[in-house]
Amino acid sequence: MPTLRLLTIPLSHYCEKARWALERIGLDYHEERHIQGFHYPRTYWVSRNPGVPVLIDGKQVIVDSTGILKHLDRYAPPEMRLYPVDATARRQVEALEDLFDETLGVESRRWFYFHYLPEGSAALRIAGQGAPEIERAMAPLAFPLMRRYAAWLLQVSASTVASGLERSRQVVLQTDALLADGRPYLAGDRFTAADLALACMMAPFVVPAEYGIRLPPPSDLPAAMRPTVEAFRSSATGRYVLKLFQTQRHRDHAAALRNESTGDES
Repeated sequence: MPTLRLLTIPLSHYCEKARWALERIGLDYHEERHIQGFHYPRTYWVSRNPGVPVLIDGKQVIVDSTGILKHLDRYAPPEMRLYPVDATARRQVEALEDLFDETLGVESRRWFYFHYLPEGSAALRIAGQGAPEIERAMAPLAFPLMRRYAAWLLQVSASTVASGLERSRQVVLQTDALLADGRPYLAGDRFTAADLALACMMAPFVVPAEYGIRLPPPSDLPAAMRPTVEAFRSSATGRYVLKLFQTQRHRDHAAALRNESTGDES
C-alpha cells in the first residue's frame, strides 16, 4: 500500500481528527503542513477545493474530516473501526459526530481565533509548526491581511463568539448527560468516530497537552481565555476529553512513532 498523504493546517482540529484516525488505525502517512492562507494553492491544485484536511490515497482525493474517517475505516481491523456495523448504532455515531463537528468545531475555532488573532507573533508560532520555512518567513509580513481575512471568513466578533459559546455549553450539557450513567464511551462499549470528533472539536476549549501539535498550556493563554478553559475542563465532558487525549491519543501517537522508527530502520 503506498504512503498516504495528508494536507493540513497544523492547528486545525478538523485536521487533528484526520491525523488521529490515521495514527489510530496504524496507517503509514506523510503530513504536509501549511499555514492558514498559504494552503490555498496546494489544496486547490490537489482537490479543487479550499478546505483541509485533504487525504490523497493513490488516485483518490478525499476532502473533509468525516469523509476521510469513513474512507479510512475500510483499512481498519474490526476492533479499530470508527463506525459500527450495526445500522442503528452507526446512525447514532454519525449524528453525534455531525453535532460535534458542526457546533463545537465551528464555535471553538471561532472562539480561539477571536482571542489569538490579536496575539500576532504568538499566533504565528502556533500556526507555523511544521510548515515550510518560506511560509514561516512570509507569514509575519502577510499577517495583517491574514487576520482580517480570517475574521471575515469565520465571522469572528464579540457577539458571534458570545452566542457560539452558549451553543457550545448546551452541547456540553447534552454530552454531560450521556456520560452521567458511567458509560465508557459515548456510543456503545468502544471508541468510535463520535468520541474522536468530540475530543478534537473540544480541543481549543481544553488545550490538551497530547494534541497533534504543541498547544500553549492554560497558564500561558491570554488571560481572557482562562476562565472559559477552566470551566470546560471542569465539566464531565471536558474531563472525558482530557482523559481520551491522555490515554487513547497518547497511545495512538506513540504507536505511530514506533512504527515510523521501525520503518526507517528497515
